[in-house]
Amino acid sequence: MPQSLPNCSYRVSYAQSAPAKLPDSTLACVRFGRGLPPADDPRVIDVDLEPLGASPPVELWDSVLPVTHGEQEGFSYAENGEVLFGCLRLPEAELAHMDHAAFRAYVRMDRLMQKLGYPCWLRVWIYMADITQGEGDAERYRQFSLGRHRALSLKPGFEQNLPAATAIGSHDSGLVIYFIAAKSPGMQVENPRTVSAFRYPREYGPRSPSFSRATLKHWANTTHLYVSGTASIVGHESRHLGDPARQLQEVRDNIRALAQTALGAEGQGHDLADCRPLGLNLYLRERRMIDSLRPLLPQLFGADTPILCLEGDICRKDLLLEVEGIYALPGDAA
Repeated sequence: MPQSLPNCSYRVSYAQSAPAKLPDSTLACVRFGRGLPPADDPRVIDVDLEPLGASPPVELWDSVLPVTHGEQEGFSYAENGEVLFGCLRLPEAELAHMDHAAFRAYVRMDRLMQKLGYPCWLRVWIYMADITQGEGDAERYRQFSLGRHRALSLKPGFEQNLPAATAIGSHDSGLVIYFIAAKSPGMQVENPRTVSAFRYPREYGPRSPSFSRATLKHWANTTHLYVSGTASIVGHESRHLGDPARQLQEVRDNIRALAQTALGAEGQGHDLADCRPLGLNLYLRERRMIDSLRPLLPQLFGADTPILCLEGDICRKDLLLEVEGIYALPGDAA
């Protein structure tokens, strides 16, 4: 199971089921699965991705500080004076023009962050149905990226202040976006092995995806690296088409390069092997791949690394998987 984040104002853990009533200390309860029973607490976030194997389907974000929660700008939110956790759910009927829907969602997200005093986002998750539906620039994810870019580019220099992010295709209809923001900024981290997503060439859509490869964030007595959804990409090209095992190895190499870049910025001579994974999510396009990949996971990511495996579509049609997660940098107090 994912471990608690040390010396931070919130903790993350996994469970086999959600509490019947969320404690007052809960920032968010993310439930993965299909056909989930309705929940009347706005802090519950349902993501229609099927957990694979023995993966526990509930992710709990709990605060060590008092929590306030409510709803504004169409978002449900919870905050504890140090971090803000917000979620927006849009039904399919509002997504006929995905670029407009994405633009409005990001403008509303920014307004909420500003109103509540958390102007610095760290991490965004995006789950949408039929993510690669449509041809060429009409593809759903490309249209989402177009609207997101329009919203973010309203601020000068936005490409130097992008959050880590994941975009995965879900099995349900509609769109779910949730995020973490803070009162002070993290540091954007890019991968020297890949072209930054916001610098992709025109062949990937009318506007490049607007996110960073990772965010490095200092808390009171610890530093965390929030790793975006990371795929088998070198430069800007997909690698090892049709080979999930080699794609997973390439993902490991990309995450290692990110960690080395972050540690270099910290002035520490370490690499991924010295960083402590606090929890990873592995997204697989096809559930049958889990049996062949499971033996590789401890070899590539560490025997004690908690990994939640989920079935979901990747935002490039030629890719089979991607990995996201949180790492604690070496030297942090536990």
